Amino acid sequence: MKRHCLTLAVALLLTTASCSVYHPQAVDIPLINHAGDGRVDFAAGVSSLLIIPDIVTFGGTVSYGFNSWLAGQAHLNYGGDNVYGQLAPGAYLPLGEHSVFEGYAGLGAGVAWQSPKPGSYNDGATHSSSRGYSGHFMLPFGQLNIGWHDLGKAHVDFAFGLKVGAFYPDFRMKYYDDDGNLLPASYNPISEQAPTYNSKSILVEPQLQFRVGSEKVKYCLRVSVAYIDGISIFGLNKSTSFYSDFLTISNGLTFNF
Repeated sequence: MKRHCLTLAVALLLTTASCSVYHPQAVDIPLINHAGDGRVDFAAGVSSLLIIPDIVTFGGTVSYGFNSWLAGQAHLNYGGDNVYGQLAPGAYLPLGEHSVFEGYAGLGAGVAWQSPKPGSYNDGATHSSSRGYSGHFMLPFGQLNIGWHDLGKAHVDFAFGLKVGAFYPDFRMKYYDDDGNLLPASYNPISEQAPTYNSKSILVEPQLQFRVGSEKVKYCLRVSVAYIDGISIFGLNKSTSFYSDFLTISNGLTFNF
């Protein structure tokens, strides 16, 4: 009995996660600390609702210090059923020999889609249907980072970042019959309550980062979580059929130049 309950719980979580329109972004926290300081970061990870991996993600970030206070950053991420990118100018302030405070204000944009799953929904009367979605979003944001760099002989970096933004989504659920034909926009099975998701929301995304290695190349581990006001994270909000992943764990390499 316990095994069947566990199997059902896993299936429900995977079904829920398959409708994720956003996952936390594991953007590099660069800790720029002088003019001409640059970073190129490559990372891969997984996103999930709870503890069950949902999406494998791949991302890259380029950061650079232009002068004694001005910096900039570009990031691109691919998550299997979504693509996200952002550009952000910013400023940095060294607080000591090994500590930095930095802030960025930027604009992110993404697209997400889901292939239909045959026979996954039934209208209770005529036929079963498969469901998918597609759409895009905009994300103007601000982010503050604080961290410590090049500590000890292992050149350890540790940083905390907090991103706050306005999430502007435009997603629509699409239904297909058993032959793969797109059903009319008015079609909406009894079990579904929200065929669209376009509510403006607040996004809050804290992140922890750890790096270790040499002066030029470091291994990096990041943990990022995201909360979007008005959208379900754990599938508890029944007013929408769309969900956001809660957790991303990412690791990769950061190159200093």
